[in-house]
Amino acid sequence: MSNTRTITALLAFVATFIFSAGLVRIIFPVPVVKYVYTERQRTFERRSSNDIEAFLLRDIRNGEERQDYRYADDYAGEVMDYWKASSNMDASRFPQDFQDAWRVHMQAWGDYAVYLQDKKASNRNYSCGLEKRYNAEINRTWEEVLRIGRTYGAYIRQ
Repeated sequence: MSNTRTITALLAFVATFIFSAGLVRIIFPVPVVKYVYTERQRTFERRSSNDIEAFLLRDIRNGEERQDYRYADDYAGEVMDYWKASSNMDASRFPQDFQDAWRVHMQAWGDYAVYLQDKKASNRNYSCGLEKRYNAEINRTWEEVLRIGRTYGAYIRQ
């Protein structure tokens, strides 16, 4: 008889557990999960990264001409030409943070180009420290452009 009581108690416990679990599901239904398809976004990022890479490589090509004239008499003119060519490149199709970093980088180049033009036109002796600060700002902003570009999958080797 003791076996029958144990079996009956066990069956009553299992039946009560199943009933309560079902009742909880009725009272508190499982939340609906919306699936987010990310494949399309990955394709966009890949396309965007390729566009950003091509954009940055075009800028580098613009700058290669400037490198040849580093110690020439018209280096200021070459920097100005580089700045005009690269600042006229359209970055509007890229993410906003990349656009902002690009604008700041081009502003740094523009400041440097104006500085070199003033230095060339003036008979004053400009300090080397000022030019180093312009170059440091250009390098800092370029690193920021590359960093943001990498977040979108664009990798430029230098």
